[in-house]
Amino acid sequence: MNFIAIDFETANEKRSSPCSIGITVVKDGTIIEEKTFLIRPHEMRFEPINIMIHGIRPDDVKDCPEFCDLWDELFPYFNNNLIVAHNASFDMSVLRATLDLYNITYPTFSYTCSMLASKHFYPMLPNAKLDTVNQFLSYDFLHHDAGADASACANILLTIMKECNVTTTEDYVAATGLSFGSIFEHGYKAPKYNNRSLISKRNYENTAAKPCPVVSLTGKVVCFTGPLKSMSRSEAASYVMQMGGCFSSSVTKKTNLLVTNVSHPETLSPSQMSTKLRRAMDLKSKGQEIAIINEEEFFHLGI
Repeated sequence: MNFIAIDFETANEKRSSPCSIGITVVKDGTIIEEKTFLIRPHEMRFEPINIMIHGIRPDDVKDCPEFCDLWDELFPYFNNNLIVAHNASFDMSVLRATLDLYNITYPTFSYTCSMLASKHFYPMLPNAKLDTVNQFLSYDFLHHDAGADASACANILLTIMKECNVTTTEDYVAATGLSFGSIFEHGYKAPKYNNRSLISKRNYENTAAKPCPVVSLTGKVVCFTGPLKSMSRSEAASYVMQMGGCFSSSVTKKTNLLVTNVSHPETLSPSQMSTKLRRAMDLKSKGQEIAIINEEEFFHLGI
């Protein structure tokens, strides 16, 4: 499956004020290109809250091209491609408003939203924000950097594709039930959900077949770090909840158990540890009762 993941950052409250765009190109399920463009807004007005979010200041873009000057280079990424964005309604509104501002002819493309897909595919998460979902997927990135956000968006869709075992756009629509949207002059068609999708019917038979822990997980707060070998992260979260536990996407003072994909986590140096593992080790050294075990111990030895 081929697609282009994008992310816009804006200078102020106007949708027609893009100051950066990140682009990640995926071909046959593999990221082959990542680019970031700084853009000089038509109106050089930066709101403090926007600067606080993305860190881009007027001096950073004063010598950069405006969107209209970049469009010849950007156009091939959009035209006749599948575009993916996280909270796509925002990014599509930025694109439409900016095309209208410069009286640029709309490109032809379909788009989908990784945030909408995340809401349905990862219902156990407290929200479907870009950082929340990627933390759950153990994907580290610099949030609100347009290039990093585009890559993080691509990571979500690639993970969902892998978990649904899909390789084509047709299979993706069937698996997620999320139709593609489109934009056009004076309007747009937003992606919509079909409740008969595979996601709405998906179960965790493979997860349920795993040996039950010797001790109940009831009331235990469980977190996972690193890609698991025996199941996907969403299946692991479902397994914890089936056993009465509470899944957490991060290590906190409430965490009772951290499951790692490393066979002997105690042998790792701090530089080799994941952020979650270092956090758990630190809390444990301060007296918190938190167990750190590997994947095999979790499913076969019990707790």
